[in-house]
Amino acid sequence: MSLTVEEMLQIGVLSDVKILAGEQGLSNRIVKTVVVIDVPNAGQWVRGGEFLLTSGYLFANDSLSFVDLVDSLAKKNAAALGVKIGRFLNKVPEEAIAKANKYDFPILKIPTFMNHVDIINPVLSAIVNSQYKLLETTEAIRTEFLNSLLLNKGIEDMLNILARFLNVGVAYIDEIFGIGYGSENSSFKDTCVVPDMLSEIIKDYTHVKITNANKTIGHLVFEKEPSYLTRFADVAIREAQRALLLHFQRMEFASKVERRHKDAFIKDILYSKFKKPAEVFRQAKVHGWDPGWKLVVATIKTIEENKSTNNTTTDALPTTDALVEEEEHLLNFLNEKLNVYFPGTMATNISPYFVALIPLKEEKDYIGLCKTIEKLHDVLTRYMESDVVVSVSSAKKDLSEAPHAFSESLETLDILRRMEQKPGVYSWCDLGVEKILCALKGSEISRNFWRKTLGKLIDTKDESSLFLFQTLEALISNDWQLKQTADFLHIHYNTLKYRIKRLEDILGIDGLSEGKRRFDISLAFMLYKLENSDPLTQCSRLTHN
Repeated sequence: MSLTVEEMLQIGVLSDVKILAGEQGLSNRIVKTVVVIDVPNAGQWVRGGEFLLTSGYLFANDSLSFVDLVDSLAKKNAAALGVKIGRFLNKVPEEAIAKANKYDFPILKIPTFMNHVDIINPVLSAIVNSQYKLLETTEAIRTEFLNSLLLNKGIEDMLNILARFLNVGVAYIDEIFGIGYGSENSSFKDTCVVPDMLSEIIKDYTHVKITNANKTIGHLVFEKEPSYLTRFADVAIREAQRALLLHFQRMEFASKVERRHKDAFIKDILYSKFKKPAEVFRQAKVHGWDPGWKLVVATIKTIEENKSTNNTTTDALPTTDALVEEEEHLLNFLNEKLNVYFPGTMATNISPYFVALIPLKEEKDYIGLCKTIEKLHDVLTRYMESDVVVSVSSAKKDLSEAPHAFSESLETLDILRRMEQKPGVYSWCDLGVEKILCALKGSEISRNFWRKTLGKLIDTKDESSLFLFQTLEALISNDWQLKQTADFLHIHYNTLKYRIKRLEDILGIDGLSEGKRRFDISLAFMLYKLENSDPLTQCSRLTHN
């Protein structure tokens, strides 16, 4: 609370002081101190807020200096000038009056019988009292907001406190969580407080921003301009901004703590850290998981290998902090969308994957779940601006089978990677012979089989053998149809026949037309790819260089 010139003139001892000029500035000019002028060029020492007193002696024979003084004081935001008329100075120059009115700078006529000390002491006392009143009111406002925070009464209670001090309806629009709130006396409460209408509300109503680390987190919106309503409007608004910021920071911290606990819980489940199923279900209930739900695990991965290999400039690479922030945004988006489709879903980031534990009410709902994830896949692809592959486990009876479901999901991704499947949604249940081959993968019988069947084709690493390897892959992918394979490879039919002859020579066989021989080679090729993906990578490089 500041003392204006108008309020200063209401002090009893100043009742005889008259206003000579600058009346429009009485309510705007703030009095911070009282100074007696004893030099003509006093304007150069002014810092703003001074009520200056002069007997007029300095200007008795120099009216131009008085005019210059008024001009200087007005421009430097002095509070007012009090001058005794009739003793040394008979009147205030007309030019000085004109300048004072122009700048709304009050010139006051001090009676000759008043001593300066009779003015200085009461005014300084009023300034001190005004400052004390400001501190007292600020403390009262701050205490109310602090109590609301400590008792966790919520944003609506803070708005009601602010509305009471301002005597006007108030709303708060939370940009981060997309929620609108209104005070009890606000017409916003049931109508305008909608985050989607933020731009329209900001255009039509007075508002102030709430920021955290230079980022706007929300807007306080007022039905009327608050600065003209009460003398403590600025204080109340400032304290409300501080309280709302503290509320946000507390909620953000609590959210991060809860997120960390949930992440740790999910990872402990997936990696079989719990010894007793009862402990799993007990903690799951804390995080909103119904022990009666069945379980499906979905693993999401972006396909960015091509982007990373093409971008070799280190200055274009994002920083670690930027990557962490991006992953947090993706995880929040994923959690939000999954919980829209599947309420109760828990998701976490296990780099380079996002893993979601999705509840399933009935096993018969599994097909519908996969179809819904296909729709979600399109949403994720657009949001992540990258190709996305999603692997889905089979349905499990409850959360205790999460490690098995996670293993199925990762195995599906691994098969897809080795078989170079396109982006999309793939279910463990839809895999055919690949699941059987996974059981053989890495075994001695598997290695002996594909080594004997593929022979020199995989032992030779020159360019010619890699092209033949690519040709064999194309033949298998196109069901051994020669015309279809030639079109797929963009080569002439005779060129393909020549390559097949080369394959027959390297594999040491008479021909590739026999069904059993094709089956053995296809099976050996698939087993080899499940265990070794490097030949295809090398072949791809040779093809594109």
